[in-house]
Amino acid sequence: MKTAWLAAALLALMRHASADGLAARYPGDAGIAGDPDVLFAESFAETSIAALAQQWTEAKGARDGTLAFAADVPPGSPGRQSLRITATKGKNTGGHLWKLIKPGVDEMYARFYVKFSQDHPYVHHFVKLGAWKDSPNWPQGEAGHRHDGAKSFQTGIEPASAGGRFDPPGAWHFYTYWCGMRSWQGPEGTSCYGNDFAPAAAQPVPRGRWQCVEFMVKANTAPDRHDGEQAFWIDGRLAGRWAPGTPRGRWLKDRFIAREDGEPFEGFRWRTDDAVKLNTFWLLYYMESVFKGDAQFKPRAGVLQNPDAGTVWFAHVVVARKYIGPLAPAGAR
Repeated sequence: MKTAWLAAALLALMRHASADGLAARYPGDAGIAGDPDVLFAESFAETSIAALAQQWTEAKGARDGTLAFAADVPPGSPGRQSLRITATKGKNTGGHLWKLIKPGVDEMYARFYVKFSQDHPYVHHFVKLGAWKDSPNWPQGEAGHRHDGAKSFQTGIEPASAGGRFDPPGAWHFYTYWCGMRSWQGPEGTSCYGNDFAPAAAQPVPRGRWQCVEFMVKANTAPDRHDGEQAFWIDGRLAGRWAPGTPRGRWLKDRFIAREDGEPFEGFRWRTDDAVKLNTFWLLYYMESVFKGDAQFKPRAGVLQNPDAGTVWFAHVVVARKYIGPLAPAGAR
């Protein structure tokens, strides 16, 4: 009975999100930046990469050609160009655009369109939302340690190789850092890398075509409560949600594995201080460990892939307080 109730609630959330997304009010995203619930929007319509960089708090790769505009946009887009980021082994590890949003919020959604090159290999790290108290004007590292709930938390929506189980670039999952995270060493471990949250129904990332990706984080409502959550949507369909009571699953070291015979997910206690607010959006494309040949990114036999270079395109980025949804066709109302 409880499982059926949770399934019904999840379906209701999917239907509600699809009907009430902010983008539905702004065909082609025209005017969406002025919506009171929108925190930041980027259409990549600038006349130069230098002008684009000025709209963000920090840009990496803006001066050496890593970031460039391309005449390639998602179907239905009224735009003329997208952002192309190229990573080349021996030259760079990718690039990024990073935005510090003031003031921070307790619930944040980010939607973007993305396309990977036809021969794309796996990906090391990808797009992130974060909360950093007294953040400097640049993104901060996190590898190897558990976050302090009085200072920060961060999560990324990323393609995961799952040890080569998925074709490159992988399948969508969350790679998450917060004060309650688990160690890869087990219950007594102190070394922490991003905890893995993948939905029971895998979401393989396509190559050579555009996809709409949206993810959200909702902070816990009080320092002692575990009622925080995170979720993501692919092409407007809810693909995974981790909130108090859902999904059912089991922890295996630093991975929460969804399975019906498991326990209800406990929810996130993202922060121990209400002053820690969601305030960063990181349009990140990072390929270092792929180029180094780390075992988890080893090329998969029989699959076309370039281990020495990768290209990704981004379009129609929106960060908001509410669900955004896919691009509405221009001219629709």
